[in-house]
Amino acid sequence: MMVPALKKMLAPSLCLLVSVALLWQQTLLNDRHLAILESLPYLLGGLSLLMALLANHIRELSTTVITLMSFWLIKTFLQAPLSTEPAGQIFQLISLVHPLLLGFLLWLPETGWRHRTGLIGLLIAPTLVLFSALLFKLSPTWFSAISIELFANSLYGLTISAIAGWLYIAVAAAGLALLLGKGSNMESSLVGCSLFGMITFGWFGVQNISMIMFSGVTLLLVLNQLGNLLLLSYRDELTQIPNRRALHKAAKALGSNYSLVMVDIDHFKKINDTHGHDLGDQVLKLVASHLRRVRSGGKVFRYGGEEFCILFRGRSADEITEDLEQLRKSIAEYDMVLRDSHSRPKRSQQGVRKRGATRRKGNIRVTVSMGLADSRQTPSGVFESVMKAADNALYGAKRNGRNRLIVA
Repeated sequence: MMVPALKKMLAPSLCLLVSVALLWQQTLLNDRHLAILESLPYLLGGLSLLMALLANHIRELSTTVITLMSFWLIKTFLQAPLSTEPAGQIFQLISLVHPLLLGFLLWLPETGWRHRTGLIGLLIAPTLVLFSALLFKLSPTWFSAISIELFANSLYGLTISAIAGWLYIAVAAAGLALLLGKGSNMESSLVGCSLFGMITFGWFGVQNISMIMFSGVTLLLVLNQLGNLLLLSYRDELTQIPNRRALHKAAKALGSNYSLVMVDIDHFKKINDTHGHDLGDQVLKLVASHLRRVRSGGKVFRYGGEEFCILFRGRSADEITEDLEQLRKSIAEYDMVLRDSHSRPKRSQQGVRKRGATRRKGNIRVTVSMGLADSRQTPSGVFESVMKAADNALYGAKRNGRNRLIVA
């Protein structure tokens, strides 16, 4: 889990690094560069909004709206010294509300912006801003007193208050924890937004910090949404492994020395007909998770339906046969417990007590057949020919009783 999480943090880290470097070396920027940077958050933010709308992703859409609103408020109301009113009060308000909204988006489920829950998530940021503006107008004295107190209790001498600083840290930590637990690019974006926000408000007195940092964070939002599009194109949604398109792309980079395995789940139609498509989906995910553990450097793809493909770059059939046999046996020996909405425990403690006790009652075992082909043993060595040879070997395994590996 650590490696995928680190990969997802690559985009925030690079964007943050570039932004800090640009901030440090901003003396190299001329007036034209600064004019571009001032418009860049709006341009990149608009692109991010469009991508989120087209993809029907409410969390990305809400994050972009919050980011653009924060930048607009900074450019509109915080161009005066923070020691003056109302700049100081507005600064404290934005630096407190911004991490709270990011934390809310960590919790918000991805329902799409057309769903009622999604619309609530989208409208909460403008509503909070309007509500705060109303309070500010009705109680300016109270806001002034709160602002003075927050400035007096800053985080380690930074411009940001201790409360706001720790809120940013808490959101970033929660986002990292979710990333470790199979989080998505969205959690990566929220972690990045928290770090960018804390740096912006913590060192707010640094010249041009807001437009440089918000250019970086809107670039991050665009990059992560592009990453989501690539995942949709090259990753199977159900099993979360690369799909057939990714397989054909990988095939173009293969050399002349590789092996290919076609894998098919035995009696899968019968499983679907007997137990329903929900269990069929569970079986597909189970087999995919087992196949991903293959050794010898194999890379697994979902070819379609109940069929999978494993590529071994630079490996001969003899080198991987033993590992494939162990993989096949591990799938065949795994007991899959049948669960439905009636038998599933209502409480987690009941589930803990039942685990193991019902292991032998109401379960199934799944087997797979495999066909292996070596590119150097195939007459032409062309990828399509190797795949056809592996496919023929797979059908041979099916004809000979299933649950076996046959080498072409």
